Amino acid sequence: MFEKEIINILINFHNDSFTIIDKKENVIYWSDRAAKIFGMPKDYVLGKKITDIFSEDKLIMIKSLRENKVIQRQQHRATENVYVDIKSIPIYIDGKVEGAIVSEVDVTEKIKREEQIEMLKNKVSSLSNSVQQLNDSEFKNIIYRSPVMERVKNQIEMAAKTNANILITGETGVGKELFAQAVHSSSKAKGDLVPINCGAIPHHLFESELFGYEKGAFTGANRAGNRGKIESAENGTLFLDEIGEMPIDMQVKFLRVLQERQYFKLGGNKEMNTNFRLISATNKKISDLLSSEEFRSDLLYRVNVVNIHIPPLRERPEDIEALFYYYLYNISEKYGMSVRYANKQLINELKAYRWPGNVRELMNVIERLVIFSNEETLNNEVFYQYLNEVGEKNTVPKNLFNDEAIALRDYVEKVEADYIKYILEDNNNNIEQSSEVLGISRPTLYAKVKKFGL
Repeated sequence: MFEKEIINILINFHNDSFTIIDKKENVIYWSDRAAKIFGMPKDYVLGKKITDIFSEDKLIMIKSLRENKVIQRQQHRATENVYVDIKSIPIYIDGKVEGAIVSEVDVTEKIKREEQIEMLKNKVSSLSNSVQQLNDSEFKNIIYRSPVMERVKNQIEMAAKTNANILITGETGVGKELFAQAVHSSSKAKGDLVPINCGAIPHHLFESELFGYEKGAFTGANRAGNRGKIESAENGTLFLDEIGEMPIDMQVKFLRVLQERQYFKLGGNKEMNTNFRLISATNKKISDLLSSEEFRSDLLYRVNVVNIHIPPLRERPEDIEALFYYYLYNISEKYGMSVRYANKQLINELKAYRWPGNVRELMNVIERLVIFSNEETLNNEVFYQYLNEVGEKNTVPKNLFNDEAIALRDYVEKVEADYIKYILEDNNNNIEQSSEVLGISRPTLYAKVKKFGL
C-alpha cells in the first residue's frame, strides 16, 4: 500500500498528465493532472474504454498499443485552451504488450509566449511600415501593405504632376479625403486644400458657400461680405466631397466656372478670375451618375478626367492588420491606455469580416476594444458582441485557423464540437434528449462536452 501511494505521489509530482490503459483498452490509471486538463474526474474515467471517452483518431496511445511502438507528437492541442507535448509507450510484461501509457507535458505557456513573440514581430513590422509611410508627408495617415494600394499611390503620384481634374471614387469610409490630401501634397500647390461637403450644405446656402457673397447680398449676410470656397482655394486645391449631391441648379453654374475659370460672387457685379486644382469625390458608381437625372453628364465628363478608385477594405485584407495596429496605438494613446496584446484569433477574425463601413468602421471597433478590454490582452468578446449588433456571425470559428495550415482531423473535430453545441442549445442542454438526437450514449456525450469545453 505504501509503495503504491509513493508511486502515485511521484506520478502526480510534476505538472504532467499520465494515462494508462490495459490491453483491452480500458483506463486503469488517470492522473490528477489528466483529470484537471480534461475536466473529467477519476471515478468517471477509470474502468471505461478509452475510445468511449475520446475520439479514436485523437488517441495515439491506441496506435501505440495496437502497433507495439513508441509514438511522440509535439504541440498537440489537448483541449480548447491547453497544448501539450505527448508521448505514448507500450507496456511490455514477459515479452507481451499488456497495455500502454501516455504522458502529456503541458506546454501551453510556451505556446502563448511564442504567439506573443510572433505578435510583437508582426506589430513591430506593421508599425515600422506605418512610421515609414507617415514620414512620407505626401501620404500622411494612409496606411497600407497591399499591392493594389501601392498602385493607387503610383496613380496619385502621376496624376499630381498634372493639373487635370481628378475624381476619387470609393465606398463610404475608405478615406477619400485623405487621398485628396495626398494628391494636393504631391502636387506642391502653393495654396491650401479647401474641402466642401456637397451633401452637408443646405441647397439655399450652397451658392454663397461656394462663390462667396458681397456685403448686403441678402438679409442676415455679413456686412463685410464673405469669401467663398473657390476664392479660398486660389492657387490651391478645391475638394468637392460627395459631388453627386451637388444641387442640379448649381451644377450648371459650376460647370461654367470650370470652362471659363470665371465667376460672380452672390450679389456682386464684378467677374472674378480663379485658378485652382479640382479634386472631387463620390461614393456612387460612375454608371449611376451617368444614368441619373440629378447629375449632369457634361459636368461628370469635366470632373472625371482622371479617376482614382479606392478599393473597399474587404478587397485588401492585407491592409487590415497594419491599419489595426496603427489605430490601436493612436486610440490607446488618446485615452491614456497602454497598448494591449491582440491574439491571432482576433486578427484573423478582423481580416475575415467584410467591413461594409471600411476604415471608419474599423476605427470604431478598435475604439470599443480599447475601452472595454481590462486585461493585458484585447477582449475578443467585444468584437463578437459588435458582430451580433450588426447582424453578423463570427466569420472565423474560434481557434480554427491560424497562420499555419490546420490538419483535417482538427477541422473535423471543430465541426463536431460546433454541431454538438447546436444540438445541446436546441434541446435546452438536456443531455438525454441531445444524446438521442446525436445517436450516441449519454456518457459519450458527457465526455465530448467535457472534451470540447461546451
